[in-house]
Amino acid sequence: MAVPDTGPPRLLLVGNETWLSAVREAFDTPRTSVAVDATEALDRLDNARIDCVISALSFPDGSAPDLLRAVREDRPTLPVVVYARSGDEERASEAIGAGATDYLPADATAPATLRERVASAIEAGRAREERDRRARQFDALFDGSLSATWLLDSTGAVRRANDAARSFSPVETDHEEPLWNHAWVAETDRDRLRGAIERGAGGDSSTVLLDCADDERTPETVELAVRPVSGTEHLLVTAVDVSERVELADELRRSEELHRVTLNNMTDTVLVTDEEGHFTYICPNVHFIFGYTVEEIREMGTIDELLGPDLFDPAELREKGVLTNIECTATDRAGREHTLLVNAKRVSIQGGTTLYSCRDVTTRKQRERALSTLHGTARELLYAEGSGEIAGIVATDATDVLDAPGAGCYLFDAEENSLEPAATTDAFAAGRSLDPIRPGEDSPIGRAFLRGSVVVDDGLLAAPLGDHGVLVADAEGEFGTVLEELADLLAATAEAALDRLERERALHDRDRELRERNRELSRLNRINDVIRGIDGALVAAETREEIERAVCDRLTTDDRYRFAWIGEPDGEGVVPREWAGEGREYLDGLPFEDGDEPALRAAAGEPVAVGNVAEGFREAPWRTAALERGYQSVLSVPLSHEGLSYGVLSVYADRPNAFDEMARTVFLELADTIAAALTAVKQRDALLSDTVTELEYETRSESCPVLALALAADCGVALDGGVRRVEGGVLAFVTAEGASLDRVRESADDVATIEEATPIAEREDGGVLWLRLASPFVGSRLADHGATLRTLRASADDASARLIVDVPNPTDVRAVDGALTELYADATLLSQRERAGESGPDHTRSALLERLTDRQLEAVRTAYHSGFFESPRACSGEAVADALGVSASAFYQLNRASQRRLFGALFDGGFTIEA
Repeated sequence: MAVPDTGPPRLLLVGNETWLSAVREAFDTPRTSVAVDATEALDRLDNARIDCVISALSFPDGSAPDLLRAVREDRPTLPVVVYARSGDEERASEAIGAGATDYLPADATAPATLRERVASAIEAGRAREERDRRARQFDALFDGSLSATWLLDSTGAVRRANDAARSFSPVETDHEEPLWNHAWVAETDRDRLRGAIERGAGGDSSTVLLDCADDERTPETVELAVRPVSGTEHLLVTAVDVSERVELADELRRSEELHRVTLNNMTDTVLVTDEEGHFTYICPNVHFIFGYTVEEIREMGTIDELLGPDLFDPAELREKGVLTNIECTATDRAGREHTLLVNAKRVSIQGGTTLYSCRDVTTRKQRERALSTLHGTARELLYAEGSGEIAGIVATDATDVLDAPGAGCYLFDAEENSLEPAATTDAFAAGRSLDPIRPGEDSPIGRAFLRGSVVVDDGLLAAPLGDHGVLVADAEGEFGTVLEELADLLAATAEAALDRLERERALHDRDRELRERNRELSRLNRINDVIRGIDGALVAAETREEIERAVCDRLTTDDRYRFAWIGEPDGEGVVPREWAGEGREYLDGLPFEDGDEPALRAAAGEPVAVGNVAEGFREAPWRTAALERGYQSVLSVPLSHEGLSYGVLSVYADRPNAFDEMARTVFLELADTIAAALTAVKQRDALLSDTVTELEYETRSESCPVLALALAADCGVALDGGVRRVEGGVLAFVTAEGASLDRVRESADDVATIEEATPIAEREDGGVLWLRLASPFVGSRLADHGATLRTLRASADDASARLIVDVPNPTDVRAVDGALTELYADATLLSQRERAGESGPDHTRSALLERLTDRQLEAVRTAYHSGFFESPRACSGEAVADALGVSASAFYQLNRASQRRLFGALFDGGFTIEA
């Protein structure tokens, strides 16, 4: 008995050197031999024992099918595995048909998988060899048959079975039982087997393929041949195990289906031709690129008709075996041109010698060309200086980038709320209305702008340029995704350029604004220098003449302004009081007859600014006179403060528009400051006057708070003096007679001009109250005009109030009278008389009071008017403290501090009393 071989399998590798170098790595064993062609392979098979042959699909003197046919003549069970690259399915099928044990695609099979499949093939081969050996041993037992054989009678009952047949049913069965009822026959196949046996009994031979019942002792699938035995009524049934063949057929069928689906759905097209270029194979998916059916391609005859002649040099292909990335153009059935990359390879498949794989790169080429154009466009846009120039560049380049007949660019006008055509190509404008488009209109352009995305509709492609507008192009035929992406990219490039332009404009405007602000600040600084100088002069001046002279001098110092003067209305015009600068003779012509000179107009109470004196100078005599002296702009402002008017300030400059809004505002404030200074001088002069004019008035106006309180409480009310200004009004003490203090306080709540009333001291028939009065108050208004309210008494009995006003000389009595009657229109002057002034005592009193703080002055005033200093005291210190809202100790401290300061002023020589 032979000893079994337990060493590694003896392998024979058949293929060219390139193939061998790849396969030898998977079987690096000393029992592996190689052959480069079929002749050498057959020779090695004759001289050595081989367990398995691994073959390439083709070699110099033949192919795998040729080798298989030669091997199978002498070695039907020797395993032969074809190991070739995918794509040669037809020749692979031929190899399987020639008896290949297995077929593996080289580019999709790992070395480990190859080894496993070879081991399986060897094992299967050895199993087949063993079965053949056993079959030969039983030839003598049953007509030399290697298969299970039954001898049946005409009813189908088994009369004889060989060992192979008994292996289907190892247990003895009733000879009368028909074969189709044996346990190994599947239920689903019994009728078919019965039919075949009945046909055999009728004299017809037949073959039936049966699936055996699920039993590990039986094959999965058997092929039963039913033949009548000549000259007898018996039937000979032979069973062949075809399980493996069926499985291989199923695998082949699945593989073919897989390759068919793959070829039908892959985007690359595969073609095979013979030496003359005639098609031997056409991939089913040929329509993906070319639009033709397989039959239409075959009718073209040769590959030259499809891809064009002279695609490559045949000699070069024979030398290299493969040529890759050959670029060419081909026209499809619809007339569209495609750019292809073609690979050509030498093969030997069913008469074909050259395999072509074609890849459509039209989209890629289109994108490359578009990106190249876009690069140039971006470079041009980098230097574009206007939105119109940008629109023109984009519209022109869009025809190349998008392969469109015509294109245009619409820019958004925010003021008009419309998209305006900024640039179009001639082809786009031809036969089309280029009207502005509202964003809300139902058009591709309007929708693209509002949505912010590409819109293709109505033969147009519209891509938004952000908030700037829309790029539009003719969209003839289908406008694919790639072109939409390119349109979006071009629009984004244009949007970036427009954004840049917008930023540059914003920066330019900002720079211009900053320069203008710097100029304004410079002018303001110059004006502020003048104002500071004038403020200093106003503080030092003691008379009206000094103030007016200082203002004119300061305004014309350092040639800031050419001429300045102050005048006072005299009923017919404006009489100059002070002036400075160049052109004094200009004032000789005032007042002008036409009354249009700025100073004359400003005397009416409103400021007047003339930016350009030269405008209409022939129609206005003052303009001619001003131009003769170099005046080009004028500003005249009234000098008034708290209702008091002191004339007009006029300033002339030697440049147009010298007085802008800021300058006019500053001069208005300056005019108020000057008028306030003049008011202060006027009041001071009035205090120092030796004589006063005493005016006595009567009024029945209930806008007088003292009279309104008297009428509300039905009593008499008198102002006790000591009026002090506070923010928004005045504080005053009043004495009520003829009504209780509580009643007077409650009545004060009904008087609108009394904001607060506080009882200070209660007396037998009335008392003293502290009032907070709203502005305007007659006492403060008279003080602004230099006059003093000496007495204000009101009585409910005659429903009137009497006022005595002291007007120091040289204060204008008419101005005082006008100020009083402005508050109380019904005020009647009862008397006017001259008397000696009291400037000395008033001056002394003011000096004394200035030594006290506001809180000390409030405390002693409240104490005085409440009767605290009377003897006996009419009001206690605690009551005064309650009225002040402080503690008693705090009041006593304030009182003592005030007395100490007043007595110190008298006895320490802090001031002198004028005689």
